[in-house]
Amino acid sequence: MPDNLFRKLGRHAVSLPAVAAHHVMNLEVIESRLFTAHLEAQAVHRQKLPILSGIEKDAAASLETEGIFMTSLEQLQVEKTDAMFAAGIGLAFGTRRISRPSPLSEPDSRHYKSLVQWALSPPLIRIAESYLGLPVAYDGPKVAYTPADGRQAGTRLWHRDREDRRMMKIAIYLHEVTEDGGPLQAIKREIFEGSTDRDFRYPILSHEDLEKQLRRKIADGDITSCTGPAGTVIFMDTARLFHRGKPAVAQSRHVVFHSYFARTPRHPFFCERSDLSRSQLGSFAQELPPDQRSSILWYQHLPRFLKAVPKSIV
Repeated sequence: MPDNLFRKLGRHAVSLPAVAAHHVMNLEVIESRLFTAHLEAQAVHRQKLPILSGIEKDAAASLETEGIFMTSLEQLQVEKTDAMFAAGIGLAFGTRRISRPSPLSEPDSRHYKSLVQWALSPPLIRIAESYLGLPVAYDGPKVAYTPADGRQAGTRLWHRDREDRRMMKIAIYLHEVTEDGGPLQAIKREIFEGSTDRDFRYPILSHEDLEKQLRRKIADGDITSCTGPAGTVIFMDTARLFHRGKPAVAQSRHVVFHSYFARTPRHPFFCERSDLSRSQLGSFAQELPPDQRSSILWYQHLPRFLKAVPKSIV
């Protein structure tokens, strides 16, 4: 039996407790209680939600209605943007080879620190908190590479993210991304008519499989395709929208992702998907103000029974 098959079986074996916990939490009686507790937590936090204006208000409103908002780094006007973008370039086009939880080189550590500091800036946390309706957890950065091979595989298949009921993911393009260069795409919310809001199954579908599930062809107007120049920023609820990186054919794609969800996410055992380990993120947290530190150290706030479920690695 090939070594890679043994590794795959091992990964699935390690992930069995998370799969079992997910199944139990989807039982109707359990989900009903979890949903009631979720609404009660939002009601308690409602008076503490930040007051938004300008582009922050536009982003939160568009996430609520469409599940997606596109802008640019220039329009966002977040502090330390130049350092963050330079760090993304350094990680994407340098000699970085991440194999978690490898020790970081000094340059990589400095680059990741810049990404984390930018992601925890007050305007971005305010947008996330307003949209989620709860205190925010930050799951770390991921510098993603998509080769121009045209393959439908991995995140180039249609899927929804599993971490929470709602999420906010920010994508930053490090170079121009054209229609043939692997743009981030999402199926518009109205196509599913809200059916995914409390549907915690997570199929991974090819384009053809998704059309079979919808029982019709997917028209160009059904898809939001996020093309744009370097510095394009996309806010997306990747838990509620079916999305993918369109298979790239003309140019490989490099993107920085940042993920946010509620501080007690519905599926914490499906979280921690960034480039950095828990201890690496924790080391950055020590230099941050208390609320930003709590956003990174969100797992410390989990109920004991959820802490006991090992993290899925598939």
